[in-house]
Amino acid sequence: MDRVLDGGLHTGTITHVYGEAASGKTTLGLQFVNSACRIGVRTVYVNSESSSPIERLEQIIDKRFSQIEDMVRILIPKSFDEQGAIIDDLELYAREGTRLVVVDTLTRLYRSVLEDKATNYVAHRELNRQTGFLKGLARLGDMAVLVLNQVRGVPGDYSAFEPVAKNILDYWADYVMQMRIGQSRAQRFIERTRPEGDRKTAVLYLTRRGLSSTPEPAETGKWSEERTQQGSTPDV
Repeated sequence: MDRVLDGGLHTGTITHVYGEAASGKTTLGLQFVNSACRIGVRTVYVNSESSSPIERLEQIIDKRFSQIEDMVRILIPKSFDEQGAIIDDLELYAREGTRLVVVDTLTRLYRSVLEDKATNYVAHRELNRQTGFLKGLARLGDMAVLVLNQVRGVPGDYSAFEPVAKNILDYWADYVMQMRIGQSRAQRFIERTRPEGDRKTAVLYLTRRGLSSTPEPAETGKWSEERTQQGSTPDV
């Protein structure tokens, strides 16, 4: 991931990661949280998903959440409006030493309010405002902002997908990465599409401790498959 991102997540920027369901976006986000904890950097994690990330974070970090809760603040919006209010107040939630903000996922609650042309316009404008605020927070607060995103199908091409609210995220994001499921349940392809130029890719594997450059042995690899099938791990 350091190679794909030219050294990792960069403060002052938004990194946009999108992928189909179960592609490992949440695992990737939590792995960056783990890396931040290791170097003494605090994180604010905005979780709009229906399941809690705490169990998966404990597996990745190999500690109880109670041991690292001073380093990670998890905020849970219940509606799109509440998500906007939380994003507006992120500076208040960010304790001293906070350098990482993760939003998982930015567009889930946005999609829940899309109904007709009028409401869609309002929601689209609000999502643009929220993302712009995150960009300002990254620059002015010297933070790295990681935005995880869902996908939708591309009309006329049943095998392709694109990020939800592509135009908005393309406008604000500095780095963009796509995650895809590979040839096995554990294999994942990650491709950086922005900054433009040489497209950098990585092949990684879902393991109990997160994404790894090598797959787990068959016995522990079975854990990853079972967890994916049961849906008990968020977005794994």
